[in-house]
Amino acid sequence: MPAFVIERKKAKKIKQKEFKDEKELHYLIDENLREIFGIRYIKDEHITDKHGRIETLGLDESNRPVVIEYKKVKEKGQLSQANRYMTWIKQNPDSFELLARKNLGINIGEIDFPNPRILCFAQDYTIDDKCLALSLGAELWKYRYYENNTLIIIREEEPEQLIKEKGKEKQTIQKISRQPRPPKSIEEHLNGSSKELVKTYEELNNRILDISSEIERYTTNSEIIYKTSLNFAAFAIQKTKNCIRIYLRIIDDKIKDPKNITKKIPKTHGYGNITRVIYVCPKDIKSKKYNYNDIIDLILQSYNTTQ
Repeated sequence: MPAFVIERKKAKKIKQKEFKDEKELHYLIDENLREIFGIRYIKDEHITDKHGRIETLGLDESNRPVVIEYKKVKEKGQLSQANRYMTWIKQNPDSFELLARKNLGINIGEIDFPNPRILCFAQDYTIDDKCLALSLGAELWKYRYYENNTLIIIREEEPEQLIKEKGKEKQTIQKISRQPRPPKSIEEHLNGSSKELVKTYEELNNRILDISSEIERYTTNSEIIYKTSLNFAAFAIQKTKNCIRIYLRIIDDKIKDPKNITKKIPKTHGYGNITRVIYVCPKDIKSKKYNYNDIIDLILQSYNTTQ
């Protein structure tokens, strides 16, 4: 993963350097979890009775438990360890919640235990790692560290597989789709909604996913969420009001909103940079109060804050 600095229109390659040890990598990411991933740090080096020492525990913006595992070099067993730690969370939700409230405060809200996250950091991964990550719903992140103190973190590509199409002799290469483990499906979120509201959701959903192949969609019991390394749009289907409530991530609350579509979220209700909300209603689109392009432009501003 070469990186270059441009000086007077000339590209100069930046040399890579190594962390002294795994602990240095561990400390750097832990200190910057909120900035990089929007994750609140709970504790590191947590000792369990049966599942070993958990490197880092956290809570993300959707109140999902997070387990983080670090490896300075490519090494087998990283995902197996992380999955063992996730098993501890599932078997000991009360212990995890006690740790979270002790370190983050008592007003953290309800923790989304059915939808936990596994994050792994390493310089490279094997194909076995990638396949196991798919089955576990884990996120693999690669890093590179450079001499000018630049750290680059990118999501590892998902593996590709050969799929033989029915009725055809030739094989095609198709990326394995990520299957999140939602406690409530998108169909369940939309069930009972008007046809106009479903159409509105589908239009916005398709446009958001067209922004980038890096965007991941997942669900909780209350929301449909779009993210890169950070959440940038959280949809709540409000059937009785026949509208979609959308939370947006806006840095320092700076947003270009000429039609005044968004509203500020009170600091007591928001978290971090989730500071704006939109209520998208089919009747307002039909009356031309705003259009889909207006909404997507606001969502795109939120997405850009994660880049």
